Amino acid sequence: MALDFITLNGLAILVVAIAAFIAVYYFLKVVKYLIVNSIVGLILLFISNFVIGMLNMGFSVDINWVSILICAVGGIPGVVIVILLGFLNVPLVPL
Repeated sequence: MALDFITLNGLAILVVAIAAFIAVYYFLKVVKYLIVNSIVGLILLFISNFVIGMLNMGFSVDINWVSILICAVGGIPGVVIVILLGFLNVPLVPL
């Protein structure tokens, strides 16, 4: 009888460990996507600022903590939004 309790207890621990491993795997998969998206967005922000400055397009992309936060969270669409707001002369002024 005691052997059955140990076996069931070990089986429960194994099931919980497998569930925890699967949860951590999917969490890290999502975090990896967010980190890559943020890095790509920030790199594109600095490249677009450099290209717009070199071509003298008549507007500028202000780089401050608001535009960096938008690009880090939004990635490529965030960069597009920041460039469009710069083109429309909408200032991204920190409060």
